[in-house]
Amino acid sequence: MAGSENHSDAPVATLTGVPEDGEVLARLGKLSKGGKLAGYEPGGDGRLASFAAFGTPFDGRVDITRAGDGLRFELRMPRKLPVVFAVALALSVWPGLPLTDAFLQGFGWYERLTSGVFVTWMWYVPLAAIPAPFALLAAMKKSHASALEHAKETVERLRPRLSA
Repeated sequence: MAGSENHSDAPVATLTGVPEDGEVLARLGKLSKGGKLAGYEPGGDGRLASFAAFGTPFDGRVDITRAGDGLRFELRMPRKLPVVFAVALALSVWPGLPLTDAFLQGFGWYERLTSGVFVTWMWYVPLAAIPAPFALLAAMKKSHASALEHAKETVERLRPRLSA
């Protein structure tokens, strides 16, 4: 699952002088149970733990791994939600075409305009489909930036609690 979720990894921070793994997990678990560490999950796939990094519109995850005598925090953005978003954008283009055409056919000037070679799909599909990839890229960029900001804030809150 984690391998299919990686969209991009971004280093968030590195903490040095932290206790052993067991103590780190105990402290993180205590914070999670106290409502101070959203989305906390211990271990798996070569990482010590992970927690949620809230972004807009897509959330990310911060993986915690051991780096020598410290901990490395790395942001991982999911692929699943952006793919669902892209599919929804693509599928939403077609239902709008017959609706738009039916609406505009009610106007005499449009009916005369489309009675020849010019038909609704010729302008509607490019108008609806061309901006979709740009909207997706903008959403992913915004998500990464906001999730990275939240991840950094969370790591700064964790810093004093994870000091040895």
